[in-house]
Amino acid sequence: MLRLILIFTLIAAGPALGQPGQSLRRAVALLDYVAGDYPRAVGPSGEVLSADEHAEQQNFVSEAAQELRDEAGTQGADLAERLDALRARIEARAPPAEVTSQARAVRDEIAQRFRVALLPPRPPDLARGAQLYAQACAACHGADGHAPPKEQLGLSTQPPSFAVPDEVRGSSPQRIFSAATYGVPGTAMPGYEDALDDAARWDLAYFVLSLAYPAPADPQRGLRLARAALLPSDYRELATQADEALLVRLAAAGLSPRDQAEALGALRAGPFVETHDVTSGLSETRRQVQKALAQAASGDRAGAKRTLISAYLDHFEPHEPRLRARDPQLVSDIEREFLAVRVALDGGPGKGGPGGTAGKGGPADPGPPAARLDALLEKADVRGPGGALVAFVAALVIALREGVEAALLVAALLALLRKAGRTGEARAVHFGWAAALGAGALTWWASGALLGVSGASREMVEGALQLVTAALLLYASHWLLAAASARRLVSFLSTRTLQAGSALVVFGLAFAAIYREMFEVVLFFRGLLLESPGESGSVALGASVGLLALVALVAAFQKLGRRLKPRPLLLSCGVLLCLLAVLMVGNGVRALQQVGLVPLTVWGGFEVRALGLYATREGLLSQALVLLVLVVSALWTGLRGGQGGATNGRAPAAA
Repeated sequence: MLRLILIFTLIAAGPALGQPGQSLRRAVALLDYVAGDYPRAVGPSGEVLSADEHAEQQNFVSEAAQELRDEAGTQGADLAERLDALRARIEARAPPAEVTSQARAVRDEIAQRFRVALLPPRPPDLARGAQLYAQACAACHGADGHAPPKEQLGLSTQPPSFAVPDEVRGSSPQRIFSAATYGVPGTAMPGYEDALDDAARWDLAYFVLSLAYPAPADPQRGLRLARAALLPSDYRELATQADEALLVRLAAAGLSPRDQAEALGALRAGPFVETHDVTSGLSETRRQVQKALAQAASGDRAGAKRTLISAYLDHFEPHEPRLRARDPQLVSDIEREFLAVRVALDGGPGKGGPGGTAGKGGPADPGPPAARLDALLEKADVRGPGGALVAFVAALVIALREGVEAALLVAALLALLRKAGRTGEARAVHFGWAAALGAGALTWWASGALLGVSGASREMVEGALQLVTAALLLYASHWLLAAASARRLVSFLSTRTLQAGSALVVFGLAFAAIYREMFEVVLFFRGLLLESPGESGSVALGASVGLLALVALVAAFQKLGRRLKPRPLLLSCGVLLCLLAVLMVGNGVRALQQVGLVPLTVWGGFEVRALGLYATREGLLSQALVLLVLVVSALWTGLRGGQGGATNGRAPAAA
């Protein structure tokens, strides 16, 4: 669990907290009830929908405040005061959105500050949950999830029917777990805190929510639909997700009601297993941290703190044990930066007032620690869609292709100088390409600074850069298919220009020609690193192998001269770059969908991450457009090549 995180009472070097007792867990459960049930008591305009429910909500908050004072004492005094204020707002019939938000915020702060466990300790076992349900719940809630009338049971309140979707829409496994632990105040629902251990109650909670949406005939298709809609599939993340929230996201992705039910049924049906894919959870953590930054920038620092806590509890904490086992220092660094962001938020407006130290770059500016946190979370996300092999091959091809083209340009310039009788100025060519290499290094540094922005802006830049890189790859590939020889490569140069120009002109031509290649290299490799997070070693190895192959090829060109044609090599590289462009377009669109800049409409249940194929309309149409461009380019090249051969009678000579 996260230590010393987001807690301003611990910042002052207070004593370490022990494990939470039952009072704190009960307080968390009571606030969970309030967050879920208050909309049944009071309407959006403040009208009382149920007087009994309204009174019950006030009692729940009072009891939660008392439980907090009993166990936490002075360490929870500020939270207890917030609960007192919340009770007053409930008594005044505050809007449901306000009460629900505040109840969840205090609940999450209690869980965060005192390390109250809110997640299952292991993958839930639905078979065991079904057995427990039959023994402890079926009598009141029905063996199949359809509860008998309360009169038949002799109860004063009607038990919910878990098989009826509308009756469980607002429930999450976490809330069912709390009800199974402490019971439901004011009803006949007992608590099983002493009869069942935590793991058993989690098994029961997950089984209960599987009744409303039975497992589909093809569970894998349902899971693919859910993943295509960017829904979490890890059981820990699902612990806090209610059916209602998941259905809203599925509907927003354009799924039909039938597909929505299939996807939700697959998510709830299990089997739940430990998974090593933490990508979705870390991506959502990064988005929530940036949402908190946006809230802070707009002046809502209280809301920013709530969002930050949610980012940790709901999205990072479920994956913390696996990350800690792999890299404990990285997890500690992430925790430290979470704390730094919280400290900055506490020091801004609302603490010191608008005239405090909330200036950009000051101690109350959450931007710098949030940027460091974002970088650490990105480092933790080590799984790229294509894997190490794709990263290695792509880096090798890019280095080789761009290196060969640059070598041909330099060779052409030197040949033209010899033809012009100015061999003494070959040094200007060498100075030119050397200066271009230095300028390329500066461009690499500048592009890194651009990508150093954090949050949604970073995601937007990453997605846009992948699309720009794909466009450049298409351009380069089209050029390779259309160019019949190196004569087209150096058509912008002429012997007359070199004869008339000074050494400075020669230097400028060499610099411009090679810097163009360096600029492409920077874009290509930046895009490739974004495409394959965590595979920088494979990218570096591929680039190194490509450079070694380039040295060998240059030596071969010098030895064999015209007998060794560069065109087949360039064409082979062009085909591979075409495939890389298709992959980058798919993942670039996906990245922009994740930050909400591109709509998301699911088209089926499939996913091939190695090829950047995701079952969304926007991504597939973009990739289809890329393929269409490639086909048209190839056909156009073939037609022009045939006409050129008939007209000229011979192929152009190689440089």
